Formats: sequence, C-alpha cells, structure tokens
Amino acid sequence: MERARAGSLLRGRRFYIVLFLFFNVIINFIDRVNLSIAAPAIAKHFSWDSATMGWVFSAYLWTYTLCLIPSGWLVDRFGTRLLSSVSIGLWSACAMLTGAVTNFTNMVAVRFGLGIGESAAMPACNKVIRQWFPVEERGFATAIFHSGVFVSVVIANPLVAWLVIHSGWRWSFVIVGALGFVWLYFWLRWFQPPEQCSWLPESERRQILKHRDYPVSTARTSFWTVAGVLLRQKTMWGLALTEGCVNYMNYLFLSWLPSYLIHDRGMNLMQAGLYGTIPYVAGVAFELFSGRVSDRILTPERLKKGGRRNQVVLFLILSSVIVFINYAHSQWAILAVISIALSFNTTTVTFMYSLTNDLVEDPQMAGAAFGVLLVGGNLFGMAAPVVTGYLVKSTGNFTSAFGLSGLIALAGAAMAFWLTRKPITGIAPQKENNESP
Repeated sequence: MERARAGSLLRGRRFYIVLFLFFNVIINFIDRVNLSIAAPAIAKHFSWDSATMGWVFSAYLWTYTLCLIPSGWLVDRFGTRLLSSVSIGLWSACAMLTGAVTNFTNMVAVRFGLGIGESAAMPACNKVIRQWFPVEERGFATAIFHSGVFVSVVIANPLVAWLVIHSGWRWSFVIVGALGFVWLYFWLRWFQPPEQCSWLPESERRQILKHRDYPVSTARTSFWTVAGVLLRQKTMWGLALTEGCVNYMNYLFLSWLPSYLIHDRGMNLMQAGLYGTIPYVAGVAFELFSGRVSDRILTPERLKKGGRRNQVVLFLILSSVIVFINYAHSQWAILAVISIALSFNTTTVTFMYSLTNDLVEDPQMAGAAFGVLLVGGNLFGMAAPVVTGYLVKSTGNFTSAFGLSGLIALAGAAMAFWLTRKPITGIAPQKENNESP
C-alpha cells in the first residue's frame, strides 16, 4: 500500500531526476558532435588538411578515456551533486571557448578540457540511478536517461548545421555550449540526494530508501586502493571487455553509417541522412520498451545476482544480425537490418549499465566501477572507425567491416556469459577501520 501511494517511476517525483540525467546526456553528446558538423567550416577557415582535423577529432578521446576511472572515483568521494556540477561546468566552458580558438594549439587544448569535463558525466549519471531508484526500476530508469545519447544524434545534426549556416561556426559553439549552464542552474537549485531532498514526498522517500540497495557509508578510500580492488576481479574485466564489444558496433554506426549508405548502396546525401536517422529513432523506442520489460520479468533477488546477464548475452547475439546486411538488396531491407541491429545494440548498453549497478556490492565504489567499464568501451570504440577505414580501403566495400562487428558482438556475448558470474565485492570492513570519516 505504501509503495502504491508513492507511485511508479513515471508517476513519482523521482521521474524528475531521470529527466535531469536525460537532458545531461543530450547536452553532453551535442557538445561532442558539434565539431564534426562544423568541421568543414573550421578546416576552411584555418586551412587545415584532413590529417590535422584527424588530430583535432581524436584529442577529446585521449583525455576522456584517461580520466574516466579517476573521475568515477571522484564521484564516489565527493558525491554526484558536486561532481556533476563541476563536470558540466568545465565541459560547457570548453565547448563555448571553442568558438574563440585562433590556432591548432588552442583547439587541441579546449578539446582536452572537453574530454576531462565529460569523463565524469556517465559515472555520475549511473551513480545517481543507484542513489535514487529501487533495484527493480534501474533498467527502465537507465533506458530513459541513456536514450538521450540517440536523441542527441537525431537533433544535433540539423540544430548545429542550422546554427553554423545562420550564425557561423564560432557562435554555434557558444550557443550550444551555453545549454550546459542552463542545466547547471536547475541542477544546483533542485538536486539533492533523496535523504535531503525537500520536494520529495515522505512516502516516496521511504520507498526509495527501503528498496534502493544503497547503504550510506562515510569511509574514504584512496583511488589506488579502489582501482586495485576492482581490477583484481574477473567480473570487472568481463564487464569492461563486453562493453567494448558493444561499443565497437555503436562507434561503427556513428562514424561510418552515412558513408556506407552512399558508397555501397548508392544513396544520395539526403537519403543517407534519412536512413541514418530512422534506426536511431527505432532504437530509442526499443530501448525504453526493453528497459521496462527487463525490470518487470526479473525479481529484485535475481537482479542482485546478475540476472540481467542473460539479457545482455541474448541481445548481443541478436545484434549480430548486422552480418546479414550484405544479403539485403532493397532499401527497406537495408533499413530493417540496420534498425534491428542498432536497436539490440543500443538496448545492450542499457542492460550493461544496469548489470554493473546490480553486481557492484559496495555503492561507494559504483562511480569508479563505471569508470573502468567505460574505459573498456571506449578503447574498443576508438578502434572501430580506424579498423573499418582500413578494411574498406583494402576491400573496396563494407562487407568485411560489418562481418567483423557481428563476430565481435558474439565474442562479447561469450565474455558476458562466462566472465560476469560473480558480484563485484567491495573493500573488507577491517581495512577501513582506521579510516577517518
């Protein structure tokens, strides 16, 4: 009766929290892709060749990947409210400063800053899910906020292109970057942990605190201790490697899908834009539906034992359907194969985030655990555009590139099945007895 009064996720006040995260992710990814859309204008302005632009594109990923684990630890140490504020403030300032760059060194510096700022975003978002949502709602809550990644893909291209055309590339960075400070104002005004949140009804607060699996701890543990504990566990490696296999296909689509549709399928730019957008719309709908179903079919006890592992394995196997794209001949068949593969791939990311939260026993290590997870994902992801480029160059088409991505998805399914069968344990209490609160 108490839980009925508190309402479901969609009817409760905690839904506002997942909306905060949803818009955080949208702003995050728009600021990432702004450069790729404005790149032709920037290259022309500075007379930079494609090799120079390649270094500019990659600069962001260097600091982003390098800082993921330390940023996750900082989220655990100083809390989601502070780190999310610092994170979006830093990356938004760097995004805006991109509009003021005058040379290559300036550009690389602001891209470094963008990567550092955004490195705390996903660990913080996933830790907020752990703070605010009962274990049986994590799948759907994660699906809602993570769908912002693909919503941003749909809206960023036309938005930034319009700004570049009407305001110039410099002002496009200033305007889009300023969105982060709008989000920051409302975050500081309204966000607190559920224990301290003044606008949360008492019945809903009790429900969250009772069912969220988030004991409050005052222990402070060094970065190297936490990293060592995580990296000694097979399950953490299994999650990171599986996330890498998931992200390989994701990065392939993000980087090469329009080129594939134009180069191998003979579409014009407008057709490629349309056919490259529809699969992401389908992916968002399927991700939200699957996240909801995932929570419904698994009990809290099964979830805490890693029951979502089987869903990760199944969806990775199903995403390997991308290998059949080479046998699709009509444009609608091509669209269907891409939409199916992308939908399963997208939803697997949601399940991976939720599974990680389910398996990490100590919530005070959740941020660092997500840092490790995302390092694995990005190392594989960064390889996908390069490997694909070489395969296309050597074969003249994308057949082998999509075949490889399907095989990597199957490898990820195997690793998820065999390597994520135990919880990720925390630091033994006796090691923290002498720690100061």
